[in-house]
Amino acid sequence: MSFRNNNITIALIIMSKLDLTYLNEISGGDKNFIREMLELFVVTTASEADQYDALLANSEYERIGSLAHKMKAPVQMLGANDLFETIRSLEVYGKERSNLDQIPVLIGKVKSEILLLKEEIVEGLKTI
Repeated sequence: MSFRNNNITIALIIMSKLDLTYLNEISGGDKNFIREMLELFVVTTASEADQYDALLANSEYERIGSLAHKMKAPVQMLGANDLFETIRSLEVYGKERSNLDQIPVLIGKVKSEILLLKEEIVEGLKTI
């Protein structure tokens, strides 16, 4: 994926899991801002996904919902729409303590998707 704005080209080797259009628009094509947001995702959001297992083991469903809520904005900013929908479901189920049988499945999906995104972003950052 490549963006061109004011003769600045940002070449990113990003697979179909991400759509950085929104991030490019709000940054005005500022590659430093985009880099910072991607790095922030790798350092914080991707690391937060590891907290789900402990919360699930302790049946802390409301906290699972809160963590999912916290992760929604960064995931949405990166245009990871499928992951966003999964996280939104996890948020609702956790906060409402509903569909408890689906929570472990959604956590597994979130964790695996976050790991894939993290790998894609790390590879993409090498090209910026």
